[in-house]
Amino acid sequence: MAGQAPRPGWAAVDQAAVALVDEAAARGHLLRLVGSTGIRLHCPPAAAALDRLGRPAKDIDVVCRHEDRKGLRRLLEERGWEIDRDLLVAMEGRRFSFRHPASGLELDVFVDRLEFCHTIELRDRLGARELTLPVEDLLLQKLQIVRQTVTDQMDAAALLATHPVAPGPGAGGPAGEAIDAGYVAGLLARDWGFHHTATANLAGLRDRPAANGTAAIVAARIDALLAAIRDAPKSVRWRARARVGERMQWWQDVDDREAVY
Repeated sequence: MAGQAPRPGWAAVDQAAVALVDEAAARGHLLRLVGSTGIRLHCPPAAAALDRLGRPAKDIDVVCRHEDRKGLRRLLEERGWEIDRDLLVAMEGRRFSFRHPASGLELDVFVDRLEFCHTIELRDRLGARELTLPVEDLLLQKLQIVRQTVTDQMDAAALLATHPVAPGPGAGGPAGEAIDAGYVAGLLARDWGFHHTATANLAGLRDRPAANGTAAIVAARIDALLAAIRDAPKSVRWRARARVGERMQWWQDVDDREAVY
């Protein structure tokens, strides 16, 4: 389209994302990156893995606290970002979308949680790590998608290739952080639908050929994660919903605009 800024590459996306988190912090707003940009900025090995896979540049996705949303909107509009008013009305303050006409960048802001095919509560996780959400939440964001795209699978594979799986929180591996299998398993043990989607996606990813000789590593880490998920004690609600199974839809419907990140 004439007059439209070209789509920014990863360098511009990463730079703008870091600057936004820093500017928000200077005003007392807690903001953390998610999505593909969050995965890239989580650690250099993940960024390198995505570059090797040829992962195309994407927009910026962040999560903020409910009390920070108005101040964050003011900051963004002062910086030339324009809000998507249709999505603002449709999502009733749970999510905001912005575009920066001069740079061509797009930004999605989620409030307290991610609500897509399944819901991930994040308010209490926002301060756990600088810049991005913890690796478990970055992975779960990809595993909650009922119909994953190739880029969703790239993102999940890059996280698993660069982070070992541990039974609890702890450091390890080149990324300096392990995937907390206990956290993932505990969350899924309370929600059969999310459990069903996530385990199916993990099994599919294990059977998908991995690039750069990481197939065995990714498969072993998926098996470790699946074992922890299988062995975690399930809630009464989980067991009741499991009896219904796929006879009832187990995910929330999202339209195409809501599902992109």
